[in-house]
Amino acid sequence: MNFLAHEYLSKHHREIRVGNFLADFIRGNNLEKYSKEVQLGVELHRKIDEFTDSHELVHESKRMLHPRQGKYSSVLLDIYYDYFLAKNWNKFSEEPLQEFATSVYDDFWEMRKVFPEKVVKFLPNMRKQNWFYNYQFYWGIDKALHSIARRAKYSNTIKNSLQDLQELETELEANFLIFFPELEKMAFDFLAEHNL
Repeated sequence: MNFLAHEYLSKHHREIRVGNFLADFIRGNNLEKYSKEVQLGVELHRKIDEFTDSHELVHESKRMLHPRQGKYSSVLLDIYYDYFLAKNWNKFSEEPLQEFATSVYDDFWEMRKVFPEKVVKFLPNMRKQNWFYNYQFYWGIDKALHSIARRAKYSNTIKNSLQDLQELETELEANFLIFFPELEKMAFDFLAEHNL
């Protein structure tokens, strides 16, 4: 799962959202400097990743993508899943995607003091380029894919991965639409267990 999915699965809990986002930038369990709710957001993020990584339909999707993208299949599938979520947003939420996106950008900015400096630096760009809303478009996903290609350590064909998405879209989206409600239930049950 990539940024949009993690934020959606945090519901509207500001500190959970922040922790769920920051989990990608935190190593280990040194979380004492964060509030209990931010720590729960980090825990939720890790549960989402664990559930996703162990799901058979996710494995099936990775197998479809692997001959084309090899070791980067998992990373790219995370981006594709944000595309499928944005594309099918109305199946999962009554709130318009743009309103949801704006509320997340606002929460991040209001809590920017708990963010690492390197993350704070790209928050204005996240809003300006409207990452979450634009994930529903091929060109928005393509921008994210090119960013990954630039940062990748090994030689890759990630710049061609939009074409892979387009060619495999029907099968990958079908798997996503079965898998994601199961993930949603797990995440929302976790929040309910913590009275959130």
